[in-house]
Amino acid sequence: MTAVSIAMRPGSRRHLFWVILVLSLALNLCFIAGALWIRVQEPPLPMSPEQRLHQIEPQLALNPQQKAAFDEYARTVRSGMQSMREAVEPVVANAWSELAKPDADEAKVMLLFDQAGDQRRAFRRELGTATFAFLAKLSPEQRAKFVELARQRPWAKRHQDGTQ
Repeated sequence: MTAVSIAMRPGSRRHLFWVILVLSLALNLCFIAGALWIRVQEPPLPMSPEQRLHQIEPQLALNPQQKAAFDEYARTVRSGMQSMREAVEPVVANAWSELAKPDADEAKVMLLFDQAGDQRRAFRRELGTATFAFLAKLSPEQRAKFVELARQRPWAKRHQDGTQ
């Protein structure tokens, strides 16, 4: 007796049909659930510099003077980021507005993007100065830990590993 001969029996055909139907339904449900899971579980957004600083601070074991210096550094970063956004966003918006025109002036667009880049570089220089001033108040171990933590990109590592 073979599987084909069993499947050809009148009662077995109906049973085989229901088994195939149930398996097909189960596979389709798994596919749909997987698609929904991917939609719901979007990758985490990168943290803002302020959020990253709040995450780094407890790991440095700062004394009270260092904590005060860290708070000042965090305020400098926060205000600098705000100032940079306020300065750069209108320039970039003007560049995009110019690009939207049918007769866009390429030289003007490039000049605007260069101005935005110059303003960002100026902010990075100011941030570099503030970072050096803060790091001077840390021990060599704390300084190394701060640099290690500041360079980490946890959301990027998770996606490179394929883990979450």
